[in-house]
Amino acid sequence: MERWKERFTIGTAITATLFSSRDNRIDLSLVGGLAEGLKAWCLVRSLIPGIGLRVQLSARHHGLVPLTEISDTFNKNPFNKIKEGDMIYCTVIKTSDKQLLLSNRKSRTSQRWKKKGSTVTDPVIASVEDLEPDAKTYRGYIKSVSQTAGIFVSLGYDTVGRVVLKNMSDNFLKHWEPMFPVGKLVRVCVLSTEPRLQLSMKRSDLTKIKSSEESDAPEIQECLDDILMSKYQLNSSDEDAEEDESETESETAAPKIVYRKTSVVEDVDQDLKRALRESNSEDEDEDEVEEADTEKSEETVKGKSFEKRERKRRKEADERETRRIERALADNSNDALTEEDHEREVAVNPNNAASWVKFMAYYLGLGKVDKARQTATKALASINYRLENEKLDVWAALFNLENSFGSYESLMSVCREASTTNDHKTVFLKLASVLHSSHKFTELDDIFKTVLLKKHKHSRKVWCQYGDSLGSQSRLDDMRDLLPRALKSLPKHKHVRTISYFAQLEYKYGDPNRGSTMFENVLTTYPARLDLWSVYIDRTIAMKDISQARNVFERAIGLKLPLKKMKFFYKRYIDYETSLGGSGKVEYVKNKARDYLQQEKGEGSC
Repeated sequence: MERWKERFTIGTAITATLFSSRDNRIDLSLVGGLAEGLKAWCLVRSLIPGIGLRVQLSARHHGLVPLTEISDTFNKNPFNKIKEGDMIYCTVIKTSDKQLLLSNRKSRTSQRWKKKGSTVTDPVIASVEDLEPDAKTYRGYIKSVSQTAGIFVSLGYDTVGRVVLKNMSDNFLKHWEPMFPVGKLVRVCVLSTEPRLQLSMKRSDLTKIKSSEESDAPEIQECLDDILMSKYQLNSSDEDAEEDESETESETAAPKIVYRKTSVVEDVDQDLKRALRESNSEDEDEDEVEEADTEKSEETVKGKSFEKRERKRRKEADERETRRIERALADNSNDALTEEDHEREVAVNPNNAASWVKFMAYYLGLGKVDKARQTATKALASINYRLENEKLDVWAALFNLENSFGSYESLMSVCREASTTNDHKTVFLKLASVLHSSHKFTELDDIFKTVLLKKHKHSRKVWCQYGDSLGSQSRLDDMRDLLPRALKSLPKHKHVRTISYFAQLEYKYGDPNRGSTMFENVLTTYPARLDLWSVYIDRTIAMKDISQARNVFERAIGLKLPLKKMKFFYKRYIDYETSLGGSGKVEYVKNKARDYLQQEKGEGSC
């Protein structure tokens, strides 16, 4: 599909199907009529949480890929390997006047997959006749939630069952709505199919059924993921400080670029290195002196970078261990930790925020929200006042608790209290992340407009996070109006990075052509900024527009920059052409690199 221009040239005879005609225009298709069983490549237009993929087959034909038809194995995040603009191979499973339903399951689209005899983890449930009551468990996605009727779970594109309140959990759930958001993957068993499909998520019902699959942990525990892992989401205070320090440097200074090790043609790489050695003459120009200063500055921060990586590695190890413990907590087996075990653990490690967060999760698993709040208060009083990050982790867990089980007023009260003992900007940015993840966009706008943009209008991170939030809500006009306001408030040395970030938001949420124009304007003023070039090249390649990507590379290799920077462009260009598989273009780039080296050697000898 990426080389369609090479396959279809002017004068080629093709067989097409006429879809419609009007005035002087007719619409043709190469995929045939839209009948059930048709297989075709589709363009992903949008990802709709809780519903599925909106795809386009032709100029006038759009369809829907339900969540249950995206893969043969259901995933908690069904969109983890798919993004807008991707081409996916689908088959039509249902046609109607209202909409066109398609499937991306390999079991439906691939004959080779069927020949291999691969198994389907989550089989197709076309109707209630495909279900086996009291025989096995099934997985599905929550389609809708009603406070009075219960939860409706989609097991197939046309099969939806109901879970009444009494069949949600073996325990009493007082505030159950936040625990079961739309689109969440759950495991259920069938209670009855007549007159309507009745399902159960109770642990006791699931364990009665002898199944080869391991039954999931109680659903009450899954809602604790945000609280349990919030310890690892709020580690931006140190990064913010480092960012503010780095942004004080002038824009005219040479950017600190980490050159990636790439697989390039060996002779070109050697020629570039040889030219670098020969270029070290007595008549070094100002650009080469600037490169030497950059290398020295990189050596000075090498030790700090190593320490930062070590801290990150230790933190990831702690995260894995905490996850392992929480899986054990989520399992109702005999080896689960008791209240005495948690009390003993926090008594031994009173300054360890992870232990306190696990204790809070234990009480939430029992539905004791007040006990969890008391545990958080006790943790904040017990942790040493010098360990600000540990206290911040507990505050983060308390934010998620109040957001899920409390009111907006109680959440703001906790946040204001946290800001008195921790960094004000870090605390409110974390609050904004919590509100965004729970889709409370009205409260989110209020936090940015009344607090963050007033007290921290000189922070690039605040403007960028607000822009990202607006873009994710498809409020593109508000996102674009935010950039001029940000440039008026931010210092000049932060402008380039801010424009670059908003250009990336255009690629992510808005118009890629607009983002490309923003990069072009910035690079016209700062052509030697390799960090901007690198981001621009990556975004262009991700759009899968080969001609546009080559135009950007040609512009880059035509610049007059030091050899080390030109080596960066040539290596990226060769890697890109190699990934496309065209040997002719690879040789073309190699020849361009050799010509450039010969030209540099000739100028050096003169």
